[in-house]
Amino acid sequence: MLKINEAFYHLQGKDMFVHKSHSHNEIELIEVVKGAGTVIKNDKTYELKSRYIYIIDARNVHIVYPQPEDCCDYIRNKIVIDADSFEEFCKNIGIIDLLENLFNGAPVSSEYTPEIDLLYKKICSLANMEDTISKGFAHGYIIQLLNVVYSLSKEAQNYSKDTTIQKILSIVADKKGIISLEEISEELHMSKFYVSHMFKNKTGRNISHYISDKVYENAVKMLKENIYSIEEIAFQCGFSAAPAFTRFFKNKSGVSPTLFRKINRKNMEEFI
Repeated sequence: MLKINEAFYHLQGKDMFVHKSHSHNEIELIEVVKGAGTVIKNDKTYELKSRYIYIIDARNVHIVYPQPEDCCDYIRNKIVIDADSFEEFCKNIGIIDLLENLFNGAPVSSEYTPEIDLLYKKICSLANMEDTISKGFAHGYIIQLLNVVYSLSKEAQNYSKDTTIQKILSIVADKKGIISLEEISEELHMSKFYVSHMFKNKTGRNISHYISDKVYENAVKMLKENIYSIEEIAFQCGFSAAPAFTRFFKNKSGVSPTLFRKINRKNMEEFI
């Protein structure tokens, strides 16, 4: 049986654990209604923000540090559940994997999901009831809450990946020439292995092939414009010397840059 130890709806101000590093055999489901500060869980630091949800495995050392010190502006919905009964409960209904993802995940926004606040209100109103029916409803609402939060976390992860993809495309576009995976990873402050895997997963293409194709497109554009010399184009495309650029271009097009320019110029003259 799921054991709910505490349930607060729109709790304001300090409680005994605020500002204290601590651990206990419980799970905390917290939605910040109003407040700012810091949350540390799983050795990671997160910003405390209004309308964000924090799922904390309190068996690990953690701290919630709202500002200001007197916590007058810290209002939250808070459900505290016995950890052993919670894990057993999640195993029995087949959502233990979902729970692990929530423990390890970043906070998620509930700003556009009023259903979250309503679920907290229902759970808190039923948590202290002794009858089996009320407890059953409370447990059902907790399942709903976890599923909604999990859906929000997946949306947030997808949005984060989409945003990272856009940043990669922007970096490559701004460079207009050869750029290494290491350079992109450093600019994004991410592992090159993560960037490479995420790009392939989201686009279906290897990032090195994408960069190569964009460099080729840029080279073709400059060759057709007939403004720059082959050496200048090679330099702008990130090559230290024209021969390396020539090998790259010939591998892509089947002809050298010089021959490509001649063919394009002849085609343009015939068209005119």
